[in-house]
Parts: sequence; structure tokens; C-alpha cells
Amino acid sequence: MRFNPYDDVIVQPSTVSSVAIQSLTGSSAVNGDAYDTSIGIESLMVHVRAEIASGSPSAATVAWALQESTVSGSGWVAAVDNTGTAIGGTLNVHTVAVDNYQRVEGIMLYNTNATAAPYGGRKRYLRIVLTPAFTGGSSPAILTYAEFIGSPGNGLQLPVRSTVSNT
Repeated sequence: MRFNPYDDVIVQPSTVSSVAIQSLTGSSAVNGDAYDTSIGIESLMVHVRAEIASGSPSAATVAWALQESTVSGSGWVAAVDNTGTAIGGTLNVHTVAVDNYQRVEGIMLYNTNATAAPYGGRKRYLRIVLTPAFTGGSSPAILTYAEFIGSPGNGLQLPVRSTVSNT
């Protein structure tokens, strides 16, 4: 922790081709860009927001899932919690906008030297996948936004960096 509050939080939008806010249509999954957790993240939370669906569908949802990989471009698998349950959820946005926050544990604790499961911890790269679903309506769409919110470093209270010695 630093004495400057701006040093205590990292906010990284989950972008798709460099665009943070997505208009989801149809029923195909939209993969977010990879987020590299090796930059010194200690703890992480996923925030997903979906607005009220347009186009008057009788039902509208957005399912989100966290995926992880040891390399940035391939090998994506569902990120699971310590019970083996996939991390994610479904937001019902037929009549109201919804926010969802999910804590993600085990950042940078993945054991790459293990030869078999359990490997423990989270893999280096994470991404958020959004999948819309609609019933009826006229060209329905949902605006969504997803982001990673994290705490850098090791959580120790450290002095603000300066060119002058503090001692």
C-alpha cells in the first residue's frame, strides 16, 4: 500500500479489440482480450455491468465467464474456484441494468513445475467472456462493460517514491 490512493488500485477494462464497451447481439460468445497478471497484482476482482436490453425481447441475459491460460493467445480454459466450480455468472437484464462483482483468488500462485493436478493458483493470463441470450424482440442488444480491479504489490504500506531519501 502506498500513501497515495492512486497507487493502491489497478483498474483494467476488459477490452475486445481495444473497445471497452460492447454491444452484444445474437448468441455468440465475445472473448475479451488477455490480461497479464504478472505485472505485480496481489489480489483481483472482476466487475461486469450489463444495461437493460434494447429491442423489446421477452427475456434477455448475459452470461459471463472467467478464463485463464499460461500463454496469451491460446489454451484458454475455464477458471475454477477451489471447489472446482467455474467462475462466472448470469445477469438478467430484461428489465433492469445489473452489476456483478466476483473476487478472484490465487493470482500468480500457479505451480508450473507440477506434473499433474492440482496445480494450485491462477494461471498468468485471464480474460472475460460474455455471451448474450435473447427471447424474441426486434434486433435485441445489450451494452456491457467488464473490468479487472486489482491491488498491486504485496499489500505492505510503503512510502511514496521520491528522489529524496526518507531516512
